Amino acid sequence: MPLKIIEKLIEKYGPINAHKEQLLLLKERIIAYEDHLSECRIKSAASADVIRNLEYEIRYLKLENNVLQEKIERFHHANIEGFQCRYCGSVKLKRKGDKPHKVFSDLGIVDTFFICLDCGRESVLTINTLEKLY
Repeated sequence: MPLKIIEKLIEKYGPINAHKEQLLLLKERIIAYEDHLSECRIKSAASADVIRNLEYEIRYLKLENNVLQEKIERFHHANIEGFQCRYCGSVKLKRKGDKPHKVFSDLGIVDTFFICLDCGRESVLTINTLEKLY
């Protein structure tokens, strides 16, 4: 729109060379700025696409991370042997830790502590670690 105004002024005041030169310089600047503006719009659109792709990738990685965290948690607290809670009989046990048996530790006997996810009580199970070797 400013270009049309400048062109009208050039046509209207054509004989005045000093103003004509200034208006022509101004016209050239406006054209250069419009070109620069269109380049910036193109770059802005491309940047918006990159941002959308990165946001999608971040969401995907967060979901994948949550799935992997759940797998790690299940693996870490797995009740592979199928032990049962001594109070309610549930197999939903979370391993809390273990320590050598007070009397039979020399024989490879270990007391393993579990928390029942159903009743919330702690169960201590005595495990012979040497049996796993054979």
